[in-house]
Amino acid sequence: MTTPPTLSSPPAPSAGPPAGPVDADTLHVAFVGEVDHGKSTLLGRVLHDTGAITADRLGARIEDGGLAFLLDGLSEERADLFTLDTAQAVLETEARRYVLIDVPGHLALLKNMATGASRAELGVVVVDCLVRGTDQTRRHLRVLELLGVTNVVCAVTKMDLVGYAEEDFRRVADEMAALVEACGLRLSATVPVSAVAGHNITAPAPDRLPWYTGQPLLDTLHGIGQERARSALLRFAVQAVVGPPGARRIAGRTESGTLRPGQTLTGTDGERCVVRTIERFGEAALEKAEPGDSVGLLFDGAEPAPGTVLAPPDQPLTTGRVWHIRILSTSDTKTLAEGDRCVVRYAAGSAPAYVEHIDSRWNSSTLARLTEDGPVRFTEFADLRLRLDTAAPADRVRDCVQLGRFMLCDEDGRALALGVVDRVEDSEAREPDVRNTKQGKGTP
Repeated sequence: MTTPPTLSSPPAPSAGPPAGPVDADTLHVAFVGEVDHGKSTLLGRVLHDTGAITADRLGARIEDGGLAFLLDGLSEERADLFTLDTAQAVLETEARRYVLIDVPGHLALLKNMATGASRAELGVVVVDCLVRGTDQTRRHLRVLELLGVTNVVCAVTKMDLVGYAEEDFRRVADEMAALVEACGLRLSATVPVSAVAGHNITAPAPDRLPWYTGQPLLDTLHGIGQERARSALLRFAVQAVVGPPGARRIAGRTESGTLRPGQTLTGTDGERCVVRTIERFGEAALEKAEPGDSVGLLFDGAEPAPGTVLAPPDQPLTTGRVWHIRILSTSDTKTLAEGDRCVVRYAAGSAPAYVEHIDSRWNSSTLARLTEDGPVRFTEFADLRLRLDTAAPADRVRDCVQLGRFMLCDEDGRALALGVVDRVEDSEAREPDVRNTKQGKGTP
């Protein structure tokens, strides 16, 4: 039984680059799903039935789609009846604090979907029991896997339209179990719901679903262990070093792991420093700094340069110019070909680079490998070898999500792709002379 949650005022919808780490007590949950599968209505029902939103804030009657508009911040969304941009609400319960992310489902908004999902630690995949999984459902699952999400919950919606029939639910559940496994994710639960009627979302519905033995959706989220989008590896990104001689402080942010006074940290240059105290303005000295904490470190030893990522000596980052990466192309106006220039934006900074080699390309809806040669096009996944102009630090995504994922942009700052690092090598092999002087050829 949960206590009534509170809702923060939803921020204006935005779709920025992959987010950094999150508060240690917060679980970011991305709701993804094909257009018209009921995703926004389901999110609205969660907020309404937990008491976070009262009926007078709906703007329209529930039967007229009022629940679906609770997180829609753009007038065009109400007119076109689908989510254009990423929006989020903060839901606080006795068990946990949630950030619920409403991610757009339309194919044309793939970039918005991918950047919204990059904030997530858990995915809720919304599937219409009548339509079942679509190409876009597969694409959403692959995006979640690419961005380091490991657990998903499947919410089978519109059960009222099939009379809450177990057979229809099982058909979708079996299909989604196979699809989730094929995409390299773990299916934590499959939950039948009716968002319009409000059944099995915040409370059980035994009169409608007598055959269902699991928990309602919100209790299912409570019961799932937090598969944090982080690892135990300690990573601290240096933003500046400030203060007078003898009392210099490293200002920065804990990207992953837990930092405590007395720990020794080292940069990629091998220089070491020892943390004396951890401070935050206006507060007493802290006992620790966890992911997402921006703090100042009073230290002894070598002074790191801004942009350095500090780590324990026994958990070093790999620094190199050659990154082996996986990407999802999010640009419908530009392709990525061998030799194309780009900029890598990652947790610790940015670095100019070029595509040295395209190893393979994949159709993101069918998951089939593309055999013909050519550039990476919109919605395709690809394995690439990227060569940076100067060496930069990174982690393999399976070791540390925060330092293992990034965004590729063109030289004007426009997003081209989201990606993760599979391997970093220090190779200084001879550079090919196939680099284009102009980044990002237009799509043929």
